[in-house]
Amino acid sequence: MAETPTKLAMLKSTEQVLEYLSVVAGASLPERFRNPTSIIQLTTGLANGIHRLVLSAPLSNTNIGDGPRTVILKHSTPHIIDVGGKTVVWDLWPYDLRALREVPNTERVKTPKVYWVDETNRVVIIEDAGPESRTLKDVLLSDTIPSVGVFRQIGDELGKYLAQLHTWGSSPEVMSRFENKDARVIASWRTVGRVEDEVEKACPDIPQDVKTALKTWCDKEKEKAMNGVDTVIMGDFWTGNVLVNLTAAGELESLYVVDWEMVRPADAAVELSQMLAEVWEAGQFGRSTDAKAAAKDLAVALCSAYEHGARMLPENMLRDVMVGAGAHVAVWAEFGFTKQITTEACQTAKRKAGKLIQEALTGGTEGGQASAWGLAGLDKSTKP
Repeated sequence: MAETPTKLAMLKSTEQVLEYLSVVAGASLPERFRNPTSIIQLTTGLANGIHRLVLSAPLSNTNIGDGPRTVILKHSTPHIIDVGGKTVVWDLWPYDLRALREVPNTERVKTPKVYWVDETNRVVIIEDAGPESRTLKDVLLSDTIPSVGVFRQIGDELGKYLAQLHTWGSSPEVMSRFENKDARVIASWRTVGRVEDEVEKACPDIPQDVKTALKTWCDKEKEKAMNGVDTVIMGDFWTGNVLVNLTAAGELESLYVVDWEMVRPADAAVELSQMLAEVWEAGQFGRSTDAKAAAKDLAVALCSAYEHGARMLPENMLRDVMVGAGAHVAVWAEFGFTKQITTEACQTAKRKAGKLIQEALTGGTEGGQASAWGLAGLDKSTKP
């Protein structure tokens, strides 16, 4: 929890942001941020207001003036939500900021730099991934998508990044700094707390032994969500929180990982399953005829790079990722892709997710589902 509750109303409009910059922010705000030439609203969610500030001069540490002309202003406020019938104060501000400052980057995958912080009002000005950046989700869903080689590279870079993050985050000292209890409560409910009902609806003919195994798995996952201490995970690692920059020639330039409010101790399979589920969904629902191949190549590259970079994979990593990915699709497909899919397409995706779960829980990875989803690189039994 943050020590100082904010009293500043959510910054939703351009006028509110301007008033904040000119009056509320105070003398500590650098002049280069005080009078932007324009303000572009990006999102105003339940707990965050995010705006792009276009500066009057390039942001640079040199006198050449060749730096970026935009930054991001993010305002966070506590939000009360209902989690499985319990009232929870969603107050995740300190952990997002801490992650931006401390999580290690790779050469290609980064968190935004922190330029200025108002701790009292929970406002931060950070590096802009770039006005031309797009979410990985948008890139995968586009009518025309980059070459398959770009998606392989994205998967490779994200896999290496996750392996580095989870290795760094496995020390007790790091985990103690990210002991995010609010995020733990939310994580214990948002997917594993709802997947049994969703699988039952999507796959009414699923065998009873699979239902029993799924309940056992969910109970263990809820316990791990509340008390697990395997490593620090980003916590909301999906295609909407990865920003992609491509060169004019369509090559990969950089990737930014944003929105770290759910960072917490957990196990690596949770992280992998969410991203791999979202990549698979984008492949299924993408408008381009190349979307499925691109999504699978991304997933295969991510799993391979992660397996290579991680110190070791847990014994049941593939099984847990398979069940977790299927669970994510079963719960979230209709919410994450409402503009892209029909009800029939959503139900088809959920049935495929049920097959993935069933294969994982009946003790096999040989039925083809792991390979079809691009997850087979996490199978320890295939390693020499």
